[in-house]
Amino acid sequence: MDNQTTEKLLRNGENERIEFVRFTNSLEAVGKAVCALLNNLGGSGSVLVGVTDSGNPTGSLSEAQADQVRGFLHESIAPHALFTVSVDDVQGGSVLVVDVPSGQDVPYVFDGTVYVRSGSRTVRAEAEAIRTMVDKHATETDRWERRFSPGLEIGDLSSPLIRQTVENATNKRGFVFQNPKDTVSVLSNLGLMRYGQLTNGADVLFGERVAIRHPQTRLRAVRYETNKGGSYLDDQLFEGPAFSLLESAVAFVRRSTSIVADFPSESLTRDVRPQYPFNAIREGLVNALVHRDYASYSGSVSLYVYPNRIEIWNSGSLPEGIRARDLHRESHRSVLVNPDISHIFYLHELMERVGRGTYMIVKECKRLGAKSPSWSQEGGGVQLTIYASTGTDISAKTLNERQIAALSELEEDKSIRSSEYAKRFGRGVTERQVRRDLSQLDKLGFLKREGSGPSTVYVRTAKQLESGHVRT
Repeated sequence: MDNQTTEKLLRNGENERIEFVRFTNSLEAVGKAVCALLNNLGGSGSVLVGVTDSGNPTGSLSEAQADQVRGFLHESIAPHALFTVSVDDVQGGSVLVVDVPSGQDVPYVFDGTVYVRSGSRTVRAEAEAIRTMVDKHATETDRWERRFSPGLEIGDLSSPLIRQTVENATNKRGFVFQNPKDTVSVLSNLGLMRYGQLTNGADVLFGERVAIRHPQTRLRAVRYETNKGGSYLDDQLFEGPAFSLLESAVAFVRRSTSIVADFPSESLTRDVRPQYPFNAIREGLVNALVHRDYASYSGSVSLYVYPNRIEIWNSGSLPEGIRARDLHRESHRSVLVNPDISHIFYLHELMERVGRGTYMIVKECKRLGAKSPSWSQEGGGVQLTIYASTGTDISAKTLNERQIAALSELEEDKSIRSSEYAKRFGRGVTERQVRRDLSQLDKLGFLKREGSGPSTVYVRTAKQLESGHVRT
């Protein structure tokens, strides 16, 4: 459930990326809206079902209704696409949310018709709009995942993994296969086999010896002795299908990190917590595997474990128009770099909400009391840094009135210099105390330090003050 984000969508109303559908049995209206959002070349969006035009829930919905909508969309929209269907509890009831990324295989068709968004409405696409989409698709180079994998044969793929995919897709995601017992038909239905030839995507997902044909698919994992790197305690190179890489990487993190135990005051019970939020690490690894640039033969996925942080790096770049700081937001534009690979991860229940995975990472880190994670463009790739837990939220006990006032007034992404902080919030305190205030807010993840020397600024992050903070 992600009710906070959904309630915000309800309050903001319909627009070019959001549509409300009043009745859950209006499957045709849902299909048209999802089709239109897939054809929206400007970005992703959501369809909220069980909502009045003014944004009020009409009642309570069930997972069974979500399954019905999910199955209907899988059968009714062509070509196949990734979208997620969830039930979110909100004030006044619950709503069904279909999160839709910007489609990569336009034009998409629902019931024989192409639909697009016109402002806050879904309409039939005019001939010129369809021609534009067709021309754009025709002039784009085939994605690496869609190119044929030379020499790859059915026998090179993992049959158990394919069978597991069919089982999960059918029983848990409502995906309909034409012939679920025929491997060729299954792979064709999933877009992993075209004109009788297997694609690179099929090799990445199911190839038992994929690294022989594509060495860049390997994942390197290193555990360093100190926070500065240098000497390492463990160095592994994993290869195999992407699912195996994920499993091996998570296992590496678990054996390379510790469980922290505290004895809270006035208690004989031990408080045990992991050093890192493993759900966030798994999500970060999934993102690296599905969004990386597989066409870069010098690229890879790397996992670095330091005593105080974990870095996950993948070759590629952030999609055009998306900045690193956007990834901290509750909902941001979603562009799938490898839609076919992403779709199979979704069918395996390793991806849940389109466009909300990075925010889940932020929330998991905050829940554990860790500094807010960071994303950056590093060395031809995208790097996610997840910091070790500092324990319970110590800021609730240590923030002073100056710090609380600054956090309350500073808007997200706005910056402040130490001299400005002293003038606005620190009258009467020393320059050393000002530096200490700002350094602590940076350590706790409320601010992010940028620059050095006289040009140093502190940027307000998305992390918010909890109710009940104590002023000391």
